[in-house]
Amino acid sequence: MYELVIQMNQKNGLHVRSAASLIAMLQGALKDGSALKNFFVEYKGRRVGVTNLLSLVSLKVNQGEQIKLLFEDDLPIDLKNEITSFFAEPVQQDRKELETDRLLMENSVIMQEAVSNMPNGMIVVNSKNMITFVNEAAVRLLGIPAFELLNRRADEIVPHYKLHEILQTGKTVFAEKQILKKYTILANRAPIFLDGRIIGAVAIFQDISDFEKINSELRRERELQEQLNLVLDSVTDYIALTDRDGSCMYMNEQMDRLLEGLCKERFVEKLIGQKVWSKLTAGKTAFYNDIKMIQNDSYIVKVNSILIDSKFRGAVVSLSPFDEVRSLMKKLEVMEERTKYLEGELYKHLQLDESFSCIIGRSGALMESLTIANKVSRTISTVVITGESGTGKELVARAIHESSNRKNKPFIRVNCAVIPRNLIESELFGHEKGSFTGADKTRQGKFELADLGTIFLDEIGTLDMDLQAKLLRVLQEREFERVGGNKTIKLDVRIIAATNEDLSKLMDEKKFREDLYYRLNVIPVHLPPLRNRKGDIPLLADHFRNHFNSQMGKSIKLYEKGFLEALGSYHWPGNIRELQNIIERTAALTTDDTLYCRDLPEYILNQSRKTMALDFNQEVLTLEAYEKQIFEHAVRFYPSYNQLAKALGITHKTAASKLRKYNLDHLLGKNYQHT
Repeated sequence: MYELVIQMNQKNGLHVRSAASLIAMLQGALKDGSALKNFFVEYKGRRVGVTNLLSLVSLKVNQGEQIKLLFEDDLPIDLKNEITSFFAEPVQQDRKELETDRLLMENSVIMQEAVSNMPNGMIVVNSKNMITFVNEAAVRLLGIPAFELLNRRADEIVPHYKLHEILQTGKTVFAEKQILKKYTILANRAPIFLDGRIIGAVAIFQDISDFEKINSELRRERELQEQLNLVLDSVTDYIALTDRDGSCMYMNEQMDRLLEGLCKERFVEKLIGQKVWSKLTAGKTAFYNDIKMIQNDSYIVKVNSILIDSKFRGAVVSLSPFDEVRSLMKKLEVMEERTKYLEGELYKHLQLDESFSCIIGRSGALMESLTIANKVSRTISTVVITGESGTGKELVARAIHESSNRKNKPFIRVNCAVIPRNLIESELFGHEKGSFTGADKTRQGKFELADLGTIFLDEIGTLDMDLQAKLLRVLQEREFERVGGNKTIKLDVRIIAATNEDLSKLMDEKKFREDLYYRLNVIPVHLPPLRNRKGDIPLLADHFRNHFNSQMGKSIKLYEKGFLEALGSYHWPGNIRELQNIIERTAALTTDDTLYCRDLPEYILNQSRKTMALDFNQEVLTLEAYEKQIFEHAVRFYPSYNQLAKALGITHKTAASKLRKYNLDHLLGKNYQHT
């Protein structure tokens, strides 16, 4: 590449008139137009084609500065001299000419900057279809450097723009969509006329990839909305969508027919109760599952909160006709093998180990707890299982053991509450011969028997403080001594503890060691009470029904209408163990293939009559009257003020004062069953 350095001595530098004169000089001297293809002007590292007037002016070369001419073929000496002298000798101009050049220069620069920086791409060709100008947007969209585009035939470099067709037809083409590499563009093409003849053509194109993407997404959204509406109107469940106040914004045809004539304002709050609705509106992803009566029919109710940006926006309500559920259960009885397969697939989906299949239930609260237990089963971390009596803590502990790599080793269960205080240390850690009266031989304790396996310490909150200290050492050091011995025994055992008491409260009362509490509470697993997972009652009832069919030699298959509804309305202070006892009772009393309401205990039937009906138009009582009803119902199922207070979420003092106020003391614990 040859170069020629030029000193710019003209008053206004490289302005429009001088740039145009330079182009005319070169075009006149170099008859072969192809020679100008690789002819450039370079200034401060920026290189532009010598025939591009706007680009030359946009360099803004001032008087006294130097530019460099670059050309592929050497120029004749006389042409070099002519170019040098053209810029070397200042042109004599009067004031008007200088002002005119300045204005032309400013307007040209403004035009160049505007066109170069416009967001749409632009390509300009001359009458010979040679590219004379491209802006930065065009370079970006084409992915080709400007110097490779300028002074090249457009039909060879960018044939898809069809500018040669515009030069031939002289017609303008608007808004033609094209695919350009990774972009979708919208192109406008038009001829450029001068004195009635075509001197070139221009293509202006816009990147509409984002618009196309948005348009495509909108189409998909509309399709999904139509599909969703079709699905919601096709399902047999009754579905409604509410606003943040609980009033219905949308309901499918089934729900609309069901609630015809009923008040739909604050519908969900009336359906599930103000307390549960308050939890939902507080932003908690609480899941409610219960059996309710609407228009004299029973429905399983499910309500899920809608959270957007962690803020409550409404709820989705689903009602499943209970008769249909019962019919489905009969069909599932016939398709037992198919049910086992589906359950297996469900467990795979939930990623629960097969060992957890013995635990009946699908409620959200239960599955959350089982998921945690399943995840930690293959670790050696200490687990504490909390929950009320009868919630299945030992079942979960066994499932954790069976899912671990210790499943072929011992699982030793110790109920700390039933072992006498003077014997529990020996029971846990063993004793040496002669260590106390009656110790006629050395005996291994439960911890030694559980070595390499798992020990399950049930009711751990009953251990006295001295024994807690020894247990802490086992947890920290994995070693202990037998009672009356001085030999340290190393141990490899996983500890799973369980309690129905509040260990943190016992710790605050100085009845449980703080260091032991935090050492045990590595992985807490809380099992929800049955009253918080009432949707699982039909599954549990079926499980126990089949169990007692086998045990009693019966073939019970059906439930009388209202039987499961009555179970769903009961509070279940004894949890699953109490439900098992109830099913055993009704199974023992029936004489055919049906479980009847008449065989249920009277306290369950009474509760069912009070709570099963849902009347949207009932008379509104005073707050005090509702409070009395709550205490009148709850007091029967708890044997002490303290337990009643914990169930209602109030203080012991408040519970006692309310019972005295409403004269309900005589009902305390009337329907309580110890299980």
